[in-house]
Order: sequence, then C-alpha cells, then structure tokens
Amino acid sequence: MSLIEYHRTTTKELLALTNKVRNLITHWGEDGRYKEAVLKNVIRRFLPEKFTIGTGFVIKQTNNRGEHLSSRQIDLLIYDDASPVLFKEGDFVILTPDAVKGIIEVKANLQNQGINHVLQQANKNGQFIFSGKDDKMQQFFNGVFSFEGYENNFDQNAFVNSYLQSNNGFDDEHFSKYKVNHVSLNKDWFIKYWKDDANPHSLYNIEDLSFSFFISNLTDVLSNKSINKNNFIWYATDKELNRIQQF
Repeated sequence: MSLIEYHRTTTKELLALTNKVRNLITHWGEDGRYKEAVLKNVIRRFLPEKFTIGTGFVIKQTNNRGEHLSSRQIDLLIYDDASPVLFKEGDFVILTPDAVKGIIEVKANLQNQGINHVLQQANKNGQFIFSGKDDKMQQFFNGVFSFEGYENNFDQNAFVNSYLQSNNGFDDEHFSKYKVNHVSLNKDWFIKYWKDDANPHSLYNIEDLSFSFFISNLTDVLSNKSINKNNFIWYATDKELNRIQQF
C-alpha cells in the first residue's frame, strides 16, 4: 500500500479524462470548459458535505439601494451551503460575497495563456469578493490550476519576475488575505503563498503530485482541523524537501 501512489492517481485520472476528449476532437472551442468540469467533479469528491462547487458570478451591493456590482464569471466557486444562493441552475450560481469560501481559475496551459495576466485577474476576483466581506474574513482559497505548462525549458528567474509583476497595483492592507495563494503550474510544479514569511512564495517540484497538493490545500483551508490531525495522509510526502525556490 502506498499513499503517494494513491495521490498520484488523482493526477493520472485528471489527465486521462481531459485527454479522452482531446483524442476524439482536435478543434473544439469548449475544451477549456470541459477541463473545468473534469476538475470540478474530482474536487467535489473531497469536499465536506457543507460545501458546494460550481461556476458563476458574485454580486455585491453598493451604497445605493437597488444597484449592485458584478464580478466577471469565475471558473470555479466553492461556497457554503448554509448561505443563501441568489440564483442556481445546475452548477451555475450567482452568490453574494459572504457565501464564497474559495475561487479557482482553470487553464489548459498557463504558460501559453500568460501567468501575469491570469494571476492579475485572479487577484482582482479575490479583491472584489473580499471587499464585500467582513474585514475579519478567515483564510480564503484563491487558486489557479493549470493542466499543462512549463514542462520544458523552465526559466525560473523569468518566471518569478513575471509572477511578482502580477501583484503590482494591489497595495491595500488586505492584499495578503485575498491574493492568489495556491498555483498548480502542471502535474509537477506547485506554488504556495505563506503570508507570514519574509519570502512568502515557495516553488516546489513534486513529481505527479502537484494536482493532489492543490486539492489537499483546498480542503485544508476549508476544514483544517481534520487535515492537521491527519496531515501525513493528505500530504503523503514532505513537499519542503522538494522546495526549489523562495521569492
């Protein structure tokens, strides 16, 4: 029995499911939406019953009654079932900020789509949601998940510079609470933001385990009491032994 191999099956399943359709249809504009659906269905298996995952929008009130602001469509929204839902049709939802516990941007290939742009947008989504919450908001999961990218000729210095540029313009005092804090670059490369460290971003190379660590960290944020008690099960290897860089 091997917990590491168990977690690696998550990676194998995600890639197998996405490639299954790709092998049948080569020119398909909805490939990105299919990848979102695959990831959503896999994450759903790990979530406590009190949380639901869907896609949609977040809206918040303004100072004028009858007026509101809307977010852009967010790929994946994790929300608390105890909170009311403004609109729901299947997995599509419209929520208020208080219901949202986590957001995920899903990309087929983050390298091709530009990490700076993607992280900027994810940070804006987090900022929009946070500004409609109580300032005492507990830990918030803001993730970017990429199925592919950075497999070959990975220039770490250029990557780090581009990554850090995505933080430009977010200088408010609450930035550390809503910013992107987990990124899966591909099946092997993973980034976690540790807000209390001097160099808060850590880049890890954990072969075939990045997808699993992304999901385990999501469940950790949502219900950390159980994860902390059983962390050797949820994190079957010590990623700190595979930390490549801090920045």
